[in-house]
Amino acid sequence: MDSRPLGAGGRLVVVGAGASATAVLHQLARHVDVRPGSVTVVDPRPAGFGVAFGTADPRLRCNTSVDVTSLRRAHESDLLRYLAARGWPVSRSDFVPRALVGQYCRERFAEARRTLVARGCTLRQVTARADTVRPVTRPGQGYLVTLDDGSVLEATDVVVAVGGDRPRLPEELRDHADHPDLLVGPYPSDRLRALPEDARPLVLGSKLSAIDAALVLCAAPRHVTLCSPSGELPAVRDQLCRPARPAGLLAGLRDLDPRSPNFDLAFTRLLVRAVRNASPQPSPTLKKQFGTEPEALRRLGTELRQTETGANAWQSVIAELIEAVNDWTQGWPRRDRDRLLTRFRPLIARHISAIPVSSARTLAQHGLAGRLVVRRGTPTSLAPAPGGWHARWRPEGAAEHYTHVVAASGYRPPALCTHGPALLAFGTAACSPGCAPPPTDARLRLTPPDGGGPERIWMVGAAGGARTAIVNYLWTAAAQAEVVAKTLAAT
Repeated sequence: MDSRPLGAGGRLVVVGAGASATAVLHQLARHVDVRPGSVTVVDPRPAGFGVAFGTADPRLRCNTSVDVTSLRRAHESDLLRYLAARGWPVSRSDFVPRALVGQYCRERFAEARRTLVARGCTLRQVTARADTVRPVTRPGQGYLVTLDDGSVLEATDVVVAVGGDRPRLPEELRDHADHPDLLVGPYPSDRLRALPEDARPLVLGSKLSAIDAALVLCAAPRHVTLCSPSGELPAVRDQLCRPARPAGLLAGLRDLDPRSPNFDLAFTRLLVRAVRNASPQPSPTLKKQFGTEPEALRRLGTELRQTETGANAWQSVIAELIEAVNDWTQGWPRRDRDRLLTRFRPLIARHISAIPVSSARTLAQHGLAGRLVVRRGTPTSLAPAPGGWHARWRPEGAAEHYTHVVAASGYRPPALCTHGPALLAFGTAACSPGCAPPPTDARLRLTPPDGGGPERIWMVGAAGGARTAIVNYLWTAAAQAEVVAKTLAAT
């Protein structure tokens, strides 16, 4: 494709309308030299919300602080400015309800629409899903975006900003996906609130989606069981902010050789040194910053006390670690990057995806009241039974009865691949097993596997997972959105 800027008469199609797509439109509106003829947003859901911020339940909070929950990168968080202007007494370290962030995204989407329309652009949303992106007959003349309602959109430029909106469903439950007592994913949370107060649900998962399910379900006197292979809950923190004094993690990572036999030790020492340097004086020992109990709720209680007393300096390096890992591994072959992240997931995953101290305090209270149990392992069999489900935890064990099952093991990444004549195909129906998201260049433009391109197709947010390691982080999407806007504005 040619490299002309998105100017008058350009037809931009944005696939997705969640936070990442809103970040792109917000950035486009800030660049006065971007004057597309039309912008078409493709998403069946309301603009600005998406899965992450589409909940209205005040119990469900962001697990990232206001400081890094912003649609654009700036010294001061745009979300902080937005909330302060509306009278919300918040600080940069606060964890606010996700409903507030959803409203912030929706208002910024509306502002971007007004700005672009004032420049002569038409902007509309099509409530459908994209199926494919194909080149037109003559190379260099644009794209055809086919939709699941049978319509076709013409585009000179395409931004793909779809998120992971398909909950993970364990294989043994796939034949029962329509069972009335099976809830696939915790959202929308009103389905959980509607369960009887004497319900005894089994929640499959123990990470962020399962935490949300537990917070909603335990608000009534239900007996809730969480289970996962690890039986581990996320760590606890009271802030996730950019550091005032960076620890130099990116420079340290660039000095390491992932192929070295000493790499694991060197990487661990780098993290330990960063945490020690971030510790207040007198410095708590590393052992006193991490819970070690094998039982999840007891460990949660220990880490809650550590956070409340300030003995968790590790949280001060997490934002820098996410940025450093994303920058360091950018451009790596995906297989090499995923192999590295898999090796260190037990070391850092609980802390990158830690939960706010307020949520941890509520869970601990539910555990003490006997309303919440966390089990290590998953049932060896799970089958529908009269009035709910029967679960066996050991092949020879007795069946335990649960009234409902909630599949809360997170969400699958967006199904994107090259398929036949299509530059991009969306959804599991089009993608065959083993398909991988197509690679992108340094400006996030799609690079077809045949060596052509780069195309005028940009991959942002979760859709950009082929290039970016940690994508479920709005601060990352904000950086990507700025790259896209600047590229579209450039000659």
